[in-house]
Amino acid sequence: MKKLVVILVAVLVLGGGGYIGWLQYFADGSGEGAGGGSASAGGESAPMGDQALFIELDPLTAPFLRDGKFAHYVLLVVSLEVGCKPDIERVREMLPRLRDAFVTELHTLAATRSPDQRLINLARVKARLIAGAHKALGPGVVRDVLVQLAH
Repeated sequence: MKKLVVILVAVLVLGGGGYIGWLQYFADGSGEGAGGGSASAGGESAPMGDQALFIELDPLTAPFLRDGKFAHYVLLVVSLEVGCKPDIERVREMLPRLRDAFVTELHTLAATRSPDQRLINLARVKARLIAGAHKALGPGVVRDVLVQLAH
């Protein structure tokens, strides 16, 4: 009998905690979490006040050359920081052009990389992706490019 009571109390505590956590996560009523993380690919985080908005793109691949020859591909997971909802819509509308600009910039970067460079220079990658975003969307739409993973 004691075991049954202990198990029942544990289930109630865990269930109540899960419910409270769920309420906190979906407190904004939009169906997306307000925890500040990005939603699925092509999604945006929930805006809160003056915060920036982020759009996570599908992974990009870039060639990695060693001694002037193809060595392997690098996988990049990238999020774009934009300032307002109209900018999000602009990015979504222009996504094919944006991805094309990114792929072009990454291939150009691979071709112009120093042959003795062994590591990925993320600062140069970011600079090239920002330049590609400005070419595809115009200046001011994308504030920053966040490289979340380079593998």
